[in-house]
Amino acid sequence: MTRRGLLSLALTPVSYEVETIESPRQATANYLRIARPRGRVKRTVLILPVVANISAQWGDGFYEALKLDWVKRYKVAIAAPSFSHLPWYADHPANPKIAQESYLIQDILPRLSGRILLLGFSKSGNGALTLLLRHPDKFAAAAAWDAPLLLDAPGRYGSGDIYGTPENFAGYHIPSLLEKRAPELRGKPARIALSGYGNFSEPMAGAHEKMSALGIPHLYDNATHRPHHWSPGWMEPAMATLDRLTR
Repeated sequence: MTRRGLLSLALTPVSYEVETIESPRQATANYLRIARPRGRVKRTVLILPVVANISAQWGDGFYEALKLDWVKRYKVAIAAPSFSHLPWYADHPANPKIAQESYLIQDILPRLSGRILLLGFSKSGNGALTLLLRHPDKFAAAAAWDAPLLLDAPGRYGSGDIYGTPENFAGYHIPSLLEKRAPELRGKPARIALSGYGNFSEPMAGAHEKMSALGIPHLYDNATHRPHHWSPGWMEPAMATLDRLTR
């Protein structure tokens, strides 16, 4: 079922759609919010949430992108799915109702158009990188801001309930994925942007150093310091970077 919404801005209203998603890979029905430019959609910015369901606990990246007028300014669609459990963008090894990666790939991507650009912060910043590194054929670029990119075991920040076991987590371990993908990313145009920090300056810097050592092209901003929150202070520079990487 698809519903239409309207966000009233100072100058002009921005319309968007809300589709209800029923999936065997999630414990409850979820939602996909999407706003599209006129004409053919060449790129979609997939805004990855940091909480289950739709919540403004850390702000709302979808509404911020609407207010920043990305649809018209960058001529992109913007989309934001919801999840029934805390999203770490992984498939649980035993619970088929926590198959977040498969849900996104099988249920969300077929509803999107054009090249897919990933945008996330905190745990969804980890998600942006793991999705790109595990599925480089499905995503054009990823921008992560203020994320614990060097997490070396499941457990912290609610990750244990999603990864399930250390063995399963190993398949999502970002330093290992960087090493695995380095040969195919090296010498190619950059597809990864690390867009500043709030709470996780050391992991962001460490990921930058890891990619530099592996020869993986990427963009790194260690000057953008903002509160740990969906906000235009970091989102706009991150979007501008994604735009440059995917023109």
